[in-house]
Amino acid sequence: MITSKELMHLEDFLNMGQLNVKTFQHLSSEVQDQQAKQLFQQISQKQQQHVQSISKHLTGAQTLQ
Repeated sequence: MITSKELMHLEDFLNMGQLNVKTFQHLSSEVQDQQAKQLFQQISQKQQQHVQSISKHLTGAQTLQ
């Protein structure tokens, strides 16, 4: 069982992850170098996967409480 404090930490982590996704998406749209653009897109996609995974766990945790 997740405590309310642990849930708050997970929500903070989720919010930071969403900010990271937006930041790397922005960076990939701004750079001219194709390798850098591709790298930022890959990082953004990985961050998005982490956000979705955490969100899925949060939804499950909130359902259990």
